[in-house]
Amino acid sequence: MRPDVKQVEGAPRGAGCPWGGSAFVSANATYNALLPEQTGVFLREAFVEGECKGWNFRLGRQIVTWGVADGLQLTDVVSPMDYTEFLAQDYDDIRVPVNAVRLGTVSEHFRSEVLWVPVPEFFVLPTDPGNPWNIKMNGLPCQFVEQRPSKLLENGDFGARLCFNYSGLDFSLAALRTFNKMPTFQVLGLTPEKQLLLAAEYRRLTMLGADFSFPLDKFVIRGEVAEYLGALQTCSVPGKAPLSRNQTQMLVGVDWYPGNYWTLMLQYNHSVVDNYSPTISAYRNQGMVVLNISKELCHNLLKLNTFGRIDCANNGGFFFRFNADYLLTDQLTLSAGYDWFRAESGTFSMYDSNDECYVKGKFSF
Repeated sequence: MRPDVKQVEGAPRGAGCPWGGSAFVSANATYNALLPEQTGVFLREAFVEGECKGWNFRLGRQIVTWGVADGLQLTDVVSPMDYTEFLAQDYDDIRVPVNAVRLGTVSEHFRSEVLWVPVPEFFVLPTDPGNPWNIKMNGLPCQFVEQRPSKLLENGDFGARLCFNYSGLDFSLAALRTFNKMPTFQVLGLTPEKQLLLAAEYRRLTMLGADFSFPLDKFVIRGEVAEYLGALQTCSVPGKAPLSRNQTQMLVGVDWYPGNYWTLMLQYNHSVVDNYSPTISAYRNQGMVVLNISKELCHNLLKLNTFGRIDCANNGGFFFRFNADYLLTDQLTLSAGYDWFRAESGTFSMYDSNDECYVKGKFSF
């Protein structure tokens, strides 16, 4: 059960009052029989926001989403991911909120925002050997020595985004000074328990990005590009420290709305590591295909959905989720699904035996 709790208060916008404000709170209540530490009530977002004469702000714990990609992170690197159960939860549920200040302007065809995250968040990685989603390397479970940046203001994230919205084209430009939110690893050796001891490292990088989308009859074409300046790369040689390299991420996608409540989405993401070295564990060129097909039935009360990722760089390893959501009431949604993994190498190979069925209820008020 995952309830979302919202509270909205503020002065109405209009000629008699030039400003408006609101507050938002959301929380998840979860029962997890496999991972008891994941059982409980957890605060997700809690922020206040306001608007006055074309200016706006949002202050507090919030999820920040940039870009036009679905299920992939290119320019969308402010909020990291919680991989405690890898992709076995809804994509929105694995986003990690950040404590941030956002200031912006709004006009008819233009939006801008500057962002400051005083203490950045990082990917949450499963390290418990009893967790079937725990990180493995060469088939061995891992222990981590974290080397996270100290919680100083100088280590915060700061960036800006400019968005342009027209009848036939939307596009945006973004820049962010941050850290690699997913750590890179250096193999330090073996523990007495025969686990790999890894140093998880983080380093400053700059992200420069752009995205666009435009409608074309029953299609929406979209694209995104991000350049990571100084991105860390894990090395495959034991004991060798990660290397700093520029990395380019490119994406092109198409959404098709053929009618009768069908939606089909296809994206291709390509990554290139500059100044490549054979000691880098990742490939110089890597490709990922994301597919999403959905159909609504029973007067839009029932939604059938297929979501998948196909790793083009590792012999077509894949993850697919098949699920059905039924809106029992305006507040209660019942879901059931199946997760399917297949891979001989790459990230998905760690979870090749983690196929699962699930049922879930979501209550919103």
